Amino acid sequence: MPESYGQFCPVAQGAEVLTERWTLLVLREMLMGSTRFNEIQRGVPRMSSSLLSKRLRELERSELLTREPLKGERGNAYRLTPAGEALGPLVVSLGTWSRDWLKREISAEEADPALLMWDLRRSLRLDRLPQEQLVVFFRFRDAEEGKRAWWLVAEQSNADLCFSDPGFAIDLQIDAETRPMAEVWVGNMELGAAMRSKAVRVTGPEHLVRSLPEWIGLSTFAYPDPAAELAARQA
Repeated sequence: MPESYGQFCPVAQGAEVLTERWTLLVLREMLMGSTRFNEIQRGVPRMSSSLLSKRLRELERSELLTREPLKGERGNAYRLTPAGEALGPLVVSLGTWSRDWLKREISAEEADPALLMWDLRRSLRLDRLPQEQLVVFFRFRDAEEGKRAWWLVAEQSNADLCFSDPGFAIDLQIDAETRPMAEVWVGNMELGAAMRSKAVRVTGPEHLVRSLPEWIGLSTFAYPDPAAELAARQA
């Protein structure tokens, strides 16, 4: 546990639990539905495995999450307790405040294709897909080797993110610069504007290209009411 502030104020006591580095981001990942260690880590790719393990143990000791062994598999499932779930409005409020008041542009260092694709995968509007299975090839032309090519295989029940060609015919190809694509996802830039500037290029059948804004999905904070958006995704 972090060092105590030595104050009886509830704000100080709450900060002792929540303001350790990475803790709020771990909670964000769990509020977005991640329950396994690898899932949580993909949402915080710059956090070491050892530090993530430590933060999960601290949250468990604070009774914000529970850990249960997976049946028939190695590893554990991590689930928020009612106390952890109750932090949802706080996390949403922090993100909304940041969106409305900090108004920071995404830096080149922050524009990580791996994190962007993980976020894109889980924000897809699967119920709005234009066909039963949709295979989208993403190419980030300014990314380093190993983070340049991604395959997204989406169906109404699930979406898989692949690092190598899964062997399906590609329905759409999105060739993009990383920062503009990230700006689109967080709601700082309209997809149409990014496409007109050629920062994002979409090729494929015309009806699939036109359908892209319907199902691509954006950050919770790209919508006017992030709390309602998060609740809808958790439903």
